[in-house]
Amino acid sequence: QKLFYLPEAHTDFVFAVLAEELGLFGDVVVVFCFVVMLLSIIGIAKQSMVRGNLFAGYACLGISFLVGIQALMNIGVNLGLLPTKGLTLPLMSYGGSSLIVNLCMVGFVLRAHQENQNRSARMQFGVLR
Repeated sequence: QKLFYLPEAHTDFVFAVLAEELGLFGDVVVVFCFVVMLLSIIGIAKQSMVRGNLFAGYACLGISFLVGIQALMNIGVNLGLLPTKGLTLPLMSYGGSSLIVNLCMVGFVLRAHQENQNRSARMQFGVLR
């Protein structure tokens, strides 16, 4: 399928190629990884909001929705449930600008998580600015 039928096997239809190569188990593992990543980002967003950093919390929440909707739409296109949109699968598809933007979003989430950890360490020792 990947050599003859799929128009852009390395970008838009990488999930279909993954299904062809690894089967149902590989697809379930990828979907599970996306769910775990999204739940982790939502947890970081909640932690940021509780600690008083509302910008980071809302930004992480928006990033989780962006990545989740993009992954859901790409998987829907690959399953034949949705028409082709041209969206790449986050962090997996070949695409320069999409991959760079996704990595920047992950970097922002990691920075928000680091700020939460630093803030909780300062609160533990009573040194809060």
